[in-house]
Amino acid sequence: MASDNPFWDFSLAVYRRPGVAEACLYLQDEAGVDVNLLLFFCWLAGARDEALGKAEIRDILRRTADWRDHVVRPLRDVRRWMKDNVEGMPAAPVEALRSQVKRIELDSERLQQDMLFAFAGRPDAVQATTLRAATAQADRDSARRRADANTALYLSIIGAPRVVEVTDACHTVVAAGISG
Repeated sequence: MASDNPFWDFSLAVYRRPGVAEACLYLQDEAGVDVNLLLFFCWLAGARDEALGKAEIRDILRRTADWRDHVVRPLRDVRRWMKDNVEGMPAAPVEALRSQVKRIELDSERLQQDMLFAFAGRPDAVQATTLRAATAQADRDSARRRADANTALYLSIIGAPRVVEVTDACHTVVAAGISG
């Protein structure tokens, strides 16, 4: 079902593709990547005719840092902690609460994506994203190059490890996001 945020719809579709969830979890846990930002940079690559610049990426990071650091990550940490650290607590109610926390965590990520979509602030970006799905391979190749450039610059800015596993995981996400 389509929402009022095409970026959210894009993210859900990409995340469901083979290998993407695992790649995203690896990037999040091992390289400090904000998966919402990674997906946003892929989405923008299909919506814009140029890659993002360092100043734009830094601005996006600055604008989303508080929400990510004070809401999304703490909710994720609570949910993960509850998975294995509730000794002496009744399992069923703990799992029910953990499921509620997971839903709230997902809602917090949706709000972050709404924030990112608003930052895009360009109606033509939404239209271009919709149109790109039916474009020629040459356009997908250009979008993939922009997504790779956006991703590489983002990883550089956050100081992600420069190892083959990070590169491969990013390529998995980019390929799924630009597959058309």
